[in-house]
Amino acid sequence: MIKIALVFAAGIALIAGLSLAFYLTVGVGLPLSNAGDDWAAFGSYLGGVAGALFSFLSVLLIVYTLHQQGQQIDSAQDDAQRLKLLEYVSKADDEIERWLRRRLMSTQGREIEFGDIVWGIVKPGYAEPQEFSAALTRLHKLTCAYCAALALYEDNVDPFFIFGLHRQKADELLDFLENHTSQLGQMAGPSLAICRAHLRGEAHAY
Repeated sequence: MIKIALVFAAGIALIAGLSLAFYLTVGVGLPLSNAGDDWAAFGSYLGGVAGALFSFLSVLLIVYTLHQQGQQIDSAQDDAQRLKLLEYVSKADDEIERWLRRRLMSTQGREIEFGDIVWGIVKPGYAEPQEFSAALTRLHKLTCAYCAALALYEDNVDPFFIFGLHRQKADELLDFLENHTSQLGQMAGPSLAICRAHLRGEAHAY
């Protein structure tokens, strides 16, 4: 409404200014004419000059409208990108959570949750070695994907709130994996270093 009022006020000011300019140029010291020809000449002047100016203003308004529409499209695309990246992070997080709930056979013949080992509730030695090694390898792959998703989200959306919440979890997972690199193969160390770089915003170095 404010913009519409400003455009309306500009139109009134334009007409008033043209009328004043006509009066100062032609009508100073002269009485108002009762002749139709004089008023027709004034109308032709006002219509010719004001019409051109109003047409120019219309073009400006069209350009402004197109600019606003372009900004709305860009904003919609940005929102779609944010949602897509957030969905990517959430999917990676969900896959890790599902894997942490996986039950492993213990050396005593009972089942324990893999997450209890990761979060330090149960010592790794209680798990059956082959099952623990397989679960560890899978967690390594999921954590690498998780850190990559977080890096994309930090670079393109938000390096603070949501990223900070996930970063703490990612750091804890990396701490656990780094304590078991001997069971993950030769490439575990470099891949975990890349994950650390992702979380520090240094992924471009790799």
